[in-house]
Amino acid sequence: MNLPRAKFASFLLLTFVWVWNCTNYSTTASVQAPPTLISITSNGNSNFTIKVRAQNPEFIFQGYRLYQAATESLAQNPTDTNLGTDCILAQASIVQPIEYTFEVDPTTKANTAGVSCRIFATLSPGSYISMRTLGLAVNLQNSTSSYRVSLPSNALIVP
Repeated sequence: MNLPRAKFASFLLLTFVWVWNCTNYSTTASVQAPPTLISITSNGNSNFTIKVRAQNPEFIFQGYRLYQAATESLAQNPTDTNLGTDCILAQASIVQPIEYTFEVDPTTKANTAGVSCRIFATLSPGSYISMRTLGLAVNLQNSTSSYRVSLPSNALIVP
């Protein structure tokens, strides 16, 4: 597109004014699809591998949050959804549907080959885990952003 500079500048200005004055946006938060936990296996030394199946094509998709509790209900419905452990994935990871491999390890080692993300946490055998999808929520009134979490996944018992 070879527009003269004046026309291009006018186009940019009009686009900016249109976007700035646009009132046709939704104030309702997008609903993210919860992941499905497929399996959890112990790798020894408090290290676990979790297989997760998920579908999150939205631009606002950021990653996942892991919850652990003594009961299935508490793992899926924590008293505060901000208290889980996050795994933020790169935008290049947004493919639908996909099977992720997460490693849960209390040490801060780098990812091993084939692992989508390492979650730095300690899991207790016999406890329950659940995950939620993280989406970026932007508040246009006060120019802030935060994570919005999905409904919970199914729960698995830590071996």
